[in-house]
Amino acid sequence: MGIISTLRKLFHREGRYRYEKRSLKRNTSMSTPETIEPTGVSTEGSSRNQSSSNGTNHIFRDGRRYHGDTEVAYILPNDDDEADRVHQQHWLLRYALQGNFSSPVKKQLEEGINVLDSGCGPATWTFEMGETYPRSKIYGIDASCVFPENIMPPNVEFVIGNIAKEIPYEDNFFGFVHQRLLILGLTDTDWTNTLAQLFRVLKPGGYIECNEACIQELLTVGPNMKALQNAFMGMMVARQIPFLAASELEERLKKAGFVDVQVKLSKIPLNHGGKVGKLLWEDYFHVYTNARPALVFANPEWEDPEVYAKLLRDSAEESKQNKGHILWYSVHGRKPFDTTTDE
Repeated sequence: MGIISTLRKLFHREGRYRYEKRSLKRNTSMSTPETIEPTGVSTEGSSRNQSSSNGTNHIFRDGRRYHGDTEVAYILPNDDDEADRVHQQHWLLRYALQGNFSSPVKKQLEEGINVLDSGCGPATWTFEMGETYPRSKIYGIDASCVFPENIMPPNVEFVIGNIAKEIPYEDNFFGFVHQRLLILGLTDTDWTNTLAQLFRVLKPGGYIECNEACIQELLTVGPNMKALQNAFMGMMVARQIPFLAASELEERLKKAGFVDVQVKLSKIPLNHGGKVGKLLWEDYFHVYTNARPALVFANPEWEDPEVYAKLLRDSAEESKQNKGHILWYSVHGRKPFDTTTDE
């Protein structure tokens, strides 16, 4: 718990980059923040292009805000409640996995490189990396304007864009690319297009790291959890979103042209095993509560909040008794020095 408490202070330091929850103004157009050039990184010639969307195209359902862009497949809301969940999720993953990345890039980060956080969301990872590695320049990109625009470390910058369509940076610009938990936001075609874009903007020799959770592991926990997982996977299939994306990451990266692809698997307990298990259940509960409007097709009885709440309670107990867990995939690879024949 000490690690989590320390990390949370990053967003609450007086006079620095305090993240003011629910109070930051959401501008209707994206502006480039004034930044101080971090030592060791050159941004000359970055040729950032203007996105076709300003990230404020929203629709509202049942009091929640969602992406209004039909080209964005993301299932969950993109409002303040969801941003709060993603912040808490970051602390959990940082603690459970004992770090923010598994790629062999620490030395480069300390010396200074350009880093892309692909699908950065409310940018907790982006901010912490900027704080930890002041010589590097950290760029965040997301389809929605859910990140802080006015308060940020001097070496952090954001742009709005759909990563499955075009990443608005020049070729060979980044030394490290990070992407996490877009399993609910990318169709099969989106994955192919996104990895092609990330390959393009990554420097030869640079590393990409993708992190996703495997939800199939929960199918054997118990009948209530199985019902939830089957409904969730059915919803994903209907939207052409591959629910096997986590276990497919290794092959997808190889097909995109990356080499030296390595897979690290971690089991994170769900509602057992101490604080981590409790926090993961809180995140899981939050996700499935937010997803209820999209899951009722599987069982109309779930339209009743009490019925659905009981299903979640029973699922929690099943996972506690039967030791359910999430299988976490951290997969990293390298762009060849020579894109025709690797050196």
